[in-house]
Amino acid sequence: MAKLSPYETGELTDSIFFTLLVLTEPIHGYLIMQKVAEITDNNIIIGPATMYTTLGKMVSVGWIEDKEIDNSKKEYHITPKGMEVLEKNLKLRQFLLDVAKKFIGGGSDE
Repeated sequence: MAKLSPYETGELTDSIFFTLLVLTEPIHGYLIMQKVAEITDNNIIIGPATMYTTLGKMVSVGWIEDKEIDNSKKEYHITPKGMEVLEKNLKLRQFLLDVAKKFIGGGSDE
């Protein structure tokens, strides 16, 4: 059986997660790449081919919408469905961090 994609499972890769995060404000594709690099201190770098493939897939599953802002650019923004997926992933990532900190750091629940 083939592995399901993040668009089917809602389990986001880091690049999809950060792309959705920066799309909480409408921006165009090139600026998405710049903003993701900026907010991650260049730890997440998304190339143009990956970016536009990802954007197309997110549009097709209804996580984002695009709007032509002139003849050569599209502006993207997150939809309520996309925000729901982002918030779910944020909670999951926080849970994973909390568990890892307790396990590695010897933290207690007291």
